[in-house]
Amino acid sequence: MEKLKNFPFALILVAYVLYLGYQLYDFHYAPTGRVEAHKAQLSGVKKEMAELKKKLEEGQKFMKSLDAKRADIGLQIKKLGEYQGALSDALDVPAVIKLLLMESKKIELRVDKIEPARRNQKEFYLEQEFKVEMKGTFQQFLLFAQRISQLQRILRIENYSLKPTLISGTNKQSKYLNAQFSVKAYQYTLSKEDQIGATGGTL
Repeated sequence: MEKLKNFPFALILVAYVLYLGYQLYDFHYAPTGRVEAHKAQLSGVKKEMAELKKKLEEGQKFMKSLDAKRADIGLQIKKLGEYQGALSDALDVPAVIKLLLMESKKIELRVDKIEPARRNQKEFYLEQEFKVEMKGTFQQFLLFAQRISQLQRILRIENYSLKPTLISGTNKQSKYLNAQFSVKAYQYTLSKEDQIGATGGTL
């Protein structure tokens, strides 16, 4: 009992309390403690999540932009197809002459001549010219030009020359005109890229 009385319990208790305090400090506040380590890990995870969220938003914006570009490309392809259809991939000279005759007949223009002239090969199309001579009134020629401009097939009227003339059976020279002009029709010609696409080849 005497030995127990002399045993330094108070010192041991103090040492134990100090030990617990050190453990508490090391756990909660020390830079190398578990809490700080968890805080640092949590901060890294939050930072990584923020970066991933930013990349996700950028990816979504890119996809929206890509969808818009796809829609625009689809529209351009559709327009190109319409232009190609209007230009035609086979220029039928007799068909163009027949078309001009039909349109002139509808408005009672007198046709003196329609004949093929020069052909000019351009980069993406072939240009076929027709020389035309007709007789009629100024209003008839305006109506004829309007009807030609509204056709699905692209035809272009150029180099108008109008002169007063007499038509048999009338004495009104000023009312009737002799018109000489050119009509140009167009044929779409395949580009190198079109030919490759059609044959499945490569550049």
